[in-house]
Amino acid sequence: MKIPVAFLADEANVSQEGKLNVLGIFDRITASRFPTVHPRMVFAFRVQAEYADSGRRYPVHVRLVDEDGGVMFEANGEIQAPRVEPGGFSTANQVFTLVGVRFPQPGSYKFIVHVGEQGPYETPFAVAAGEQQGDPRSNPGGAGGR
Repeated sequence: MKIPVAFLADEANVSQEGKLNVLGIFDRITASRFPTVHPRMVFAFRVQAEYADSGRRYPVHVRLVDEDGGVMFEANGEIQAPRVEPGGFSTANQVFTLVGVRFPQPGSYKFIVHVGEQGPYETPFAVAAGEQQGDPRSNPGGAGGR
């Protein structure tokens, strides 16, 4: 089981057909003051199972950490790989919506995912200070812009 893609976005969902719909992938949040609260973001990733994974259950561990390794968000679960024919593969999408995440200071942050013994798969992003007046991405007193 592996993760071929992972990202942070404004919005993401999985359609009835299993398609991953995404809006606004980003890797930077800017704020005029700290601490700041980001109103809403989505962390999503796709897992890919191959023949050797068929029918196996895998624990999944997702964390959001700051640059000192402090855990800001954590989720645990389990994925069961479907039956996969030799030479084939199967994918599944995982979507985590985070509302009101508080960032105490500018710095480097990342999502870390472990699937079974695989990983860590890391998705880094930056939280930065300062914006110029008139920047359409600015949100005085809060997190904005990507």
